[in-house]
Amino acid sequence: MSGIGHIGELQTIGQMEAEGYAIYLPMKDKGIDFIAVKNNRSTQVQVKTSKFQKESYFWFDLHKSKMIYSANTYYVFVLYVLPRRKMLGKAKNYLVIPSLDLKEMIESGDIVMKNGSDNIMNIFVYPDEESGKWIYKNKGQELDLTKYWNQFDVLYGT
Repeated sequence: MSGIGHIGELQTIGQMEAEGYAIYLPMKDKGIDFIAVKNNRSTQVQVKTSKFQKESYFWFDLHKSKMIYSANTYYVFVLYVLPRRKMLGKAKNYLVIPSLDLKEMIESGDIVMKNGSDNIMNIFVYPDEESGKWIYKNKGQELDLTKYWNQFDVLYGT
């Protein structure tokens, strides 16, 4: 891996280490980027990173066939902006979403598949500066993801 994805992983690892997690990298990335351990509890983490696109949104692709769902698996969406820029008042922004919440969003149809695909989901996340919210929008669907914003404390009760 290189580029923006690598930056997002390193930024996430730095954030988690600052919060007291020990980080372990798997020998092969098969849907999990790293394992974080704190208070004798392990958490599997998959990081997805996007730069701000067209001064409007962040765009992530998820492959349904590569998704891992378990109570200790989390997806961290890094909403990357260049240094010295802020979004919703913060320089670093993450959506920390439990995999089981994502599974529910996908199964309920709140997160939709890419046109012509039964495997790829385009995740478009829009910052709403006026309301201070992070909103998923795609094909008429809309979800408020703000409750997941920078919520690393959901990872096993930190």
